[in-house]
Order: sequence, then structure tokens, then C-alpha cells
Amino acid sequence: MQRDALDGADTGISSAIIVLRPSTIEGVGCFTLAPIRAGQIVKNLWDDEDVRFVGAAEVPPELVPLHKRYCIESADGYWCPLDFRRMSVGWYLNHSDAPNLASRDGGNNYLALRDIAAGEELTIDYRKLDDAVDNSM
Repeated sequence: MQRDALDGADTGISSAIIVLRPSTIEGVGCFTLAPIRAGQIVKNLWDDEDVRFVGAAEVPPELVPLHKRYCIESADGYWCPLDFRRMSVGWYLNHSDAPNLASRDGGNNYLALRDIAAGEELTIDYRKLDDAVDNSM
């Protein structure tokens, strides 16, 4: 086990496989095939190269709804998938007011906030994605 620098707890890294399935929250979501213990780190939900910033003025009016729905809005634009046709699994994390994951580093690594059962959907709090904008829709 490794020590978690975030909270000092012994955590380890989850080796659970994450799959996409229909979600009762919204559309498609991320689900774990194996249990994840509270405090474990869930890694690599995002490909480092699968993100780009698009300034608000660069988004054509007909694409604003797409960006508001699928991107992370910030004060001056959107953090978006590099290609909407080939998105990393992390783009499918749905919002919850009581999430079971929290970002450790603003991106690739997430901390399990509680025990997560096999087959359970993984969720994050969209309100914590940007300090200036509420992304919870």
C-alpha cells in the first residue's frame, strides 16, 4: 500500500476495470466491474491528450448547446474532448450532489470517497470542476 499524499490515509490504487453503460442519471455513465474501497485511487479515466480549450468566442452559436452539455465550462470558454467522436471514458462521468469520486489533481486521478460496489456508477460533483462556473447544469 502507498500513502496518499492528499489525506495521509493508506489507500492503494484500484485496478477495477471501468466500462460505459446506460445510466439512470443521464445518458451513458462510467461503471466499475469490481468493488473499489474508500480511499483508493482510480487512475487514468482521461487520456492526457484528450482535452483542448476552446474560447467562448470561438464556439459557433449552433454548437454552444453541445459545449454546454459535454464540456467543462470556465469563465472564458470550455475544456472539451479533443474529438467528440473518440472521447476518453472520463468524459462520461455523471454529476451527483453526493458523488463517490473526487478529483485529486484536476484530471486523471480520482479518490474514492466511500466504498463503491461492483456494478455501481462512478460520479463526480460537477460544481467542483471550475471555481467560477457551476457545471452541474
